[in-house]
Amino acid sequence: MRRRAVVTLAVVVVLATVGVLFVQGARAWGFAADRQRRAQEIVARESYLYRELANRDAVLESQRRIYMERFRSLEAQLRQREQDVAVLRERLVTITMRSPRSNEIAAPDEAGKNVDDAVKDLKK
Repeated sequence: MRRRAVVTLAVVVVLATVGVLFVQGARAWGFAADRQRRAQEIVARESYLYRELANRDAVLESQRRIYMERFRSLEAQLRQREQDVAVLRERLVTITMRSPRSNEIAAPDEAGKNVDDAVKDLKK
């Protein structure tokens, strides 16, 4: 009888050990599966965020190009207008020198007004 109790106890210990190992293995498998799922979610979220960042960078770069192009165009227009004003000032000086009243010195306000009028005439 004693032998039977020892064998029974040994079988119970072995079954308990197998049961504990099975439960731990199941937990480990569940934990690994959870970690794998989380890793996949992180990769998906990161790739989405990188795509969004790349799209926004592309939009900003496009806007930057557009504004730089406008800026250059406006600079060219400004240079052209400055040249037009310089030409008109030279014409004004030439005209005032040819006029019979060339001995009179025009007031600066009047000269500036004449230049503005000449620029408006040129635009027409």
